[in-house]
Order: sequence, then structure tokens, then C-alpha cells
Amino acid sequence: MGVLDVDYARVAGRNLPEHWDIDVVGFLVMERQDAADVPGQEFWQQTAFHTFRDRNLSDLRAAAADVDLIIGHNLFDGDYRCLRTYGDMLDVGALAAKTVDTLYAARRVAVGAASRTARLGLTTLARAQGLRERAKTASRTEAHRGIRTIHDAEERWHFQPVSDDCELMLELWLELVTSRRLRSVLRSGEALEFPVGEDALRLLLEPPLTSDMFTNLLTTKGTVYPLQGAARKESVARIHREIEQQRADGTLTNRHPTASHRQRCMAPSDEGGRQCDQLIEVTQTYCRAHRLKRRCRGNPAIGDVCTAVVHGELAHCRWHRITALYVPEGQRIVEDFTLALPLRGWQRDSDWGYDTGTRSYFASLYRIEADPSGEPSVWLSGTNPDLGNMVALADALQQATGATRQDVLAALNEHRRSPRERAVSTQDWEPAECDRPCPCSITNCGHGAPCPDNDCNGHDIHTMRNPCTEVDVTAWQDHFDCCAGCSSSTLDIALPDRPWGEIRDDGTVSVYAGVHHHELGTPP
Repeated sequence: MGVLDVDYARVAGRNLPEHWDIDVVGFLVMERQDAADVPGQEFWQQTAFHTFRDRNLSDLRAAAADVDLIIGHNLFDGDYRCLRTYGDMLDVGALAAKTVDTLYAARRVAVGAASRTARLGLTTLARAQGLRERAKTASRTEAHRGIRTIHDAEERWHFQPVSDDCELMLELWLELVTSRRLRSVLRSGEALEFPVGEDALRLLLEPPLTSDMFTNLLTTKGTVYPLQGAARKESVARIHREIEQQRADGTLTNRHPTASHRQRCMAPSDEGGRQCDQLIEVTQTYCRAHRLKRRCRGNPAIGDVCTAVVHGELAHCRWHRITALYVPEGQRIVEDFTLALPLRGWQRDSDWGYDTGTRSYFASLYRIEADPSGEPSVWLSGTNPDLGNMVALADALQQATGATRQDVLAALNEHRRSPRERAVSTQDWEPAECDRPCPCSITNCGHGAPCPDNDCNGHDIHTMRNPCTEVDVTAWQDHFDCCAGCSSSTLDIALPDRPWGEIRDDGTVSVYAGVHHHELGTPP
């Protein structure tokens, strides 16, 4: 049995699979074998995994000839429609005659009024069936042919290999066949479950279309799925009629350009996406719109987005020329620095930085009860484990402290947040139980301290923090409630690095958007 998946080099604005260029075709070959230790039991064993590009796509025919069944998701109305435009290299009809498509079967299993809004994509179905999470959320690009540029390297952090999708399709197929039920969700989030009857099971075990049936559906209707009345996708059908005519005339050649001559502009998208959609010559770096200036690439490996503008050939702002995982040759800045590490649940005396002597990042952390003048509670020197980049540092911090990934990355990027963002996070949090760390991000705030009432055995819960006074923007007031309910108290504090507003040139005070100042009557 073979599992087939196609990743594309899509171009913005092209919605038909017939207009997509392939990036890579993955073909996973599985063979059923007897379990040596359990008589009568069988299991599926991987025997080969092939990848095909446009230059060797014709080799897929030989690989497919060795299997009895091909499975995949959205092959009939997606991948095969694209591959038919490579008809001079591949006979897709021969593949279709061996194929069972889990989407094709799912659309017949999901019946009734709810089926019209059921979500049947691979990501949704895998999650609904309780399979592992799918990492890939968008199509790949031509840059995946090898790490040639900074963009190629960064994209490896966003997309899983085509082999992973092949394995996930196999897991989905096995789950549907063995459990005999299909789970999905509506767009509203409501869960659905459909039984897989004998007819639907046959669609998962036996190819439903012959080569001629598949070709006829595409050339007459433009789709393998039923349409209302005499409706058809005429623009799609016309493309496939032309393919058949060229095949009959012996003039069929695919019109896809050689992908090695093109790549996408490496500038981040101005609309907030990961990358500009413009295709450029492989010898170029940026499209015309981004040739003079563009947004900094940030550090995608840890989700660090940057809005700074850079010029010339630079891909990063100064900070990210120091810390980004991938920086173009000759642009990396290497220098010592030390910054505060305000990790939730640890003292604010904790810090992190970079040491040019060891060519490594480091971090020292102090527990809440520790003496900051003594040895750190956790010392990550960069020698064991090796901390040569920010990803390794974040991994080590998460493992050493037990903190969430979100909290670790927030602490590492705290110094880059704007005063307004720091002010909002200082006030916007939910109280924790008295035996849990306080989420206010201020060390020794008083949360969990014994109740000041000597007759009470309870502890204080830090319930809120609000600005106080109308002139001192560093002044805040903390509110505490006893967990036993006996009393409440307040404490005035100063946070110079977290002002709740700013003082204008004329002496008046403005409150940052998102901060609620009760005395000034400003809503959050």
C-alpha cells in the first residue's frame, strides 16, 4: 500500500489546483507483515519513502506500480487535479484507479443537515479522531528545495516534512477502518459523529473510480463530487478537456516553469503574514516593493515578531542581528549583554544574556525564598547543555524551571515590550490561590503571606493592582483578601519600570490605553 501527498509552491491569487506548481510529492510505501511474536496477528511496516520533484516526477509511476492500493486525503479533487497538468511525465488516471481518498469517503459518510457545515479537512479530522496534532497549517513554498537562504532555514520551524502528513493520513485511514466511525466538528465547534457503514467502508478499502471514470468527471463536470442539477465547474472542465486533446494529439507538455529559477521575496508581509507573496528570480533577495526597506524578520523560531523597519540588504534590526536564529552571512552582531529575566514565580533578580567568551547564552535564576546575594538556584552556564542559540536557551529554561513555553518566551522578550504593554500586563491578570505563585509578575508582592490578623490562620491572596494618585505614574496599589475571608488590606508600591501612563510636556498625565485608572475614571 502507498500513501501519497503533494506539497505545493502556491502563488497568491491562484485558487485552482491546476495553476499550482508542485514543490514535493511524498510517497510512503507500507507492507502488511506477520507479527513474529503473536501468531495470527499482522502489522503495517514501512518499506520505503520516496520524494519526487518536478525534475523526477516520472519516477512516481514505477513506485506506484509496486503497490496495490494508494490512500490519501483530497487526492481526487486536489492533488490529482494538479498532477494532471504534469501529464507529459505522469499518467494520473493509473493512480486514480488504485486510489481511495479519505475525504471522498468522508463526504459520503457525513450525511444529513449537519454534514453541510461539518469540517472535513485533514487537520480537523485528525484532531477529532484523537490522533496527533498536525503541525503544518499552510502550504510549503519552492524554497523548501534546500536551505539556500535565511527564509529557507526559518521555514523549517513552521512546516513539518511531507512524510509526517503521509504518516498522519495513514493513521486517519486506519482509525476510520478499524473504529467504523467518523468524528468531526461543526464550524460552531459542536462535535459530530457518523457511523461508517458497509458502503462507506468499501470506499475506504476499494478504489471507487476507474481511470476512465475519473477523467470523464473532470472533463465534463470539473469535479468528482455531485453538483446541483446540471451545474459544473466549466473553467476547470475546460482545462482538463484541453489536456485530453493534447494527449490525443501527442502534443501534451506541462507549462510549469522550472522552479529552481524562482523563489518568494524574503521580506515579511506588510499585511502581518509571515512572508511576502511575490515571486522573484532566484538571484534576487527582495521584490521591487521591499528592495529599499522592509520589516525586520524577527526570530520566528521562538515566535518573536518585530515591527522595526530595516534598510539596504539588512534582514534584521540590531537586536535580532544579535539574537535571531538565522542571520545572513556577514550581518550577525556578537556582543556581551545581560538583561533581567522576569519569569513568573521567580525573583526579579534573575537574569539572562550572552557571553562572547564562551560564545553561549546563559541564565541565572533565584527562587522566591532564595538570597539574591548568594548562588543562583538555577545556573545555566551554556556549557552543559550547549546554549548556542535562543531556542536552546528557551528549551533549557522550560526544562529547568517547569514554566510554560509562553511564560519563558514572555520573560525573554520582556525588555522589548512597550511601556503600555508592560502597564497592561501589570494590571491584567487573574488571582491565584494562596498556595500558588502569584501571576502579577512582581517578586515578593505579599501573596501567600500570613494574614495580619493574629487570630486567623489564613493567608493573603493578591486580588488586584490598580494605579493610584493622579500625578505619579509609577505609583500602584495592591489589594489583598484573606483566603479565610476575615479581612482585606492594601499596599502602596512604586514600579519605576512599569508606569501606568506618561507625563506630557505640558505637565498633564495621560493613562495608557488598556489601563483602568479608577481615580481618573479611565476605562480599560
